[in-house]
Amino acid sequence: MIASSACRDDAGNLARRVAPDGAAAELLVHPAASGDLIYWLPALGVTARHYARFAESMAAAGIGLARHEWRGAGSSDQRARRGVDWRYRDLLADVAAGITTLRADHPEARIWIGGHSLGAQLAALVLARDPALAGLVIVASGTPYWRSFPWWQQPILLGVFAWFRLLADACGYFPGRRTAFAGNEARSVIHDWIRSGLSGRYRHAWPEGDLDADLKTLRHPLLAIHLRDDRFAPPSSFDALVARLPKAAVHRHDLVPADFASAVANHFSWMKDPAQWFAVSAISSPRNG
Repeated sequence: MIASSACRDDAGNLARRVAPDGAAAELLVHPAASGDLIYWLPALGVTARHYARFAESMAAAGIGLARHEWRGAGSSDQRARRGVDWRYRDLLADVAAGITTLRADHPEARIWIGGHSLGAQLAALVLARDPALAGLVIVASGTPYWRSFPWWQQPILLGVFAWFRLLADACGYFPGRRTAFAGNEARSVIHDWIRSGLSGRYRHAWPEGDLDADLKTLRHPLLAIHLRDDRFAPPSSFDALVARLPKAAVHRHDLVPADFASAVANHFSWMKDPAQWFAVSAISSPRNG
């Protein structure tokens, strides 16, 4: 059962998101007068509150943002440890619960799905499962498929997959805080990430359907933003993720250091400097249909 209770804090509207299995977390909502809301999925290991500046800049531009909290992070009442596990399927179910809450609280809003890094990958899968959403926003992301990376990075990535699987299996969860990659993550989430990295496919994320095939049918607007110095999502990986939606109406923006006051354009720097560069025109355009 999905439930929400609203109150106020300095982050905007604070709702409680409850998943079908009872797992709960905050949903931080900055509504906007335009009626457009992006349901935002963070990078792996990054909490929703780290996107506060992004939410503020979007609200100033007339675009609302609802910040999802991943299971196991921040305000979530779950923590990954030996014997406590979940996978992509559970993360997708959590997002579906949050979108249900958002739709109930903002029935007139046009809701987009978007995300950063792994959040953008899963956002695409959410859209494949829920095509009633208005469109997709991808920022600083790419497919982890090893063949989509430059040749010199491919053996490094394969080694990372083997090392991370060994760590997750040995510990019963992935000790990301010790490896400086993500946070402490569920063992099966890391297994699912590795599976997509080795196979280039996402079908395992929702076995009842074929998400890879569903992605190919989507004709939604896709706002895709790449950062020039993003070593976690080089252009070839970014392009491979965008190519998973061949029928989408793509609005692509490649950002360079000169686009930022900080003169840095990498995987995380944009979060501290998100104001004027975000191409809101692709979101605030006239409604389709």
